[in-house]
Amino acid sequence: MHAFRNDYPFIRLSFAGLAILFGLQSAINMAVNLHLMPAKGMTLPFISYGGSSMISLAFGMGMLLALTRDRPRAELLAKRHLSYAASPA
Repeated sequence: MHAFRNDYPFIRLSFAGLAILFGLQSAINMAVNLHLMPAKGMTLPFISYGGSSMISLAFGMGMLLALTRDRPRAELLAKRHLSYAASPA
């Protein structure tokens, strides 16, 4: 996955945290529907409509997509910065 190959730890940790958030919310909802857990009132991501839940899920998924996009200009600028730092003064 592109996010885990990134050099920046912020992107890797942010992606992992958001993915865990969606996964846990889905797991809790499925466990409630199978009567394995007491009802918590948590909605199933992108299926159940629960007030502001849809807005927060859409915002979170937008952040996930933004973290996984390819940034060729950022990599070019980072390489250029490293080449300037490596050159003797």
